[in-house]
Amino acid sequence: MHKKIVIFAALIAFLGLSTAHAADQYGGFAQLVDDGSLKPFARDLGGVLGSASFHSGRPLGVTGFDIGAHGGMQFRPEKNDRILRDHNVHAFGVPWVQAELGLPFRMDGFIRGISYQGLTIAGGGLRYGIRNVIDAPWTPQPLVSWVAHSVTHSDFTASHMGLNLVISCGIPVFTPYLAAGVDRTRVVVRQATTNPTMIGTQATTTESRFTGGVRVRPYPFTYLQAAMTLAHGIPGADVGLGLRF
Repeated sequence: MHKKIVIFAALIAFLGLSTAHAADQYGGFAQLVDDGSLKPFARDLGGVLGSASFHSGRPLGVTGFDIGAHGGMQFRPEKNDRILRDHNVHAFGVPWVQAELGLPFRMDGFIRGISYQGLTIAGGGLRYGIRNVIDAPWTPQPLVSWVAHSVTHSDFTASHMGLNLVISCGIPVFTPYLAAGVDRTRVVVRQATTNPTMIGTQATTTESRFTGGVRVRPYPFTYLQAAMTLAHGIPGADVGLGLRF
């Protein structure tokens, strides 16, 4: 019980620190949005929305359950994303709470979301294990992960879909994984104080994603996950910790 309390406290601290760091990162959107910056902004937003939708190639299994705090960040905005760069944003990201449930036929379903400083994200998805689960050490486990999000901000709305092919292998306490996928993101302008003609303008992008990471289980039913990512050519990271049953 003591270990579970410590883990839940760490989850809350992780989520709180991530939120505080990222609270005002999109606050310059209405003032800075223009034709040249909207698509780069959509690529950067999709880069963080598509992160941390998986942390293994193994499905949970029927009645399996996972709850945790996860997040993704980009180490810098794209060079033409003046919405973030001119707002003095450097590294940026999104944290969320995520719950996962094992389903029949080697499938998992998951939901995740967060709301803070006028930004609300609701998302979820499905994962499918391509082969039967074999828990022998270092046996490759391939999986397909699909995720979608709806995003609302006082100055814009967005939708995102991501698809990834994941493969992992290892032992229960240490599981490396690799993934390649694509993010499709659409952003619609709601407010544009400097250039009101931008209101209603939208941009859609489709970009690549590559991930390499590791999940470790320091205690039974608990895990920590960390990965390096390359989303539309920009480096970043995924992080998470949670309880998995």
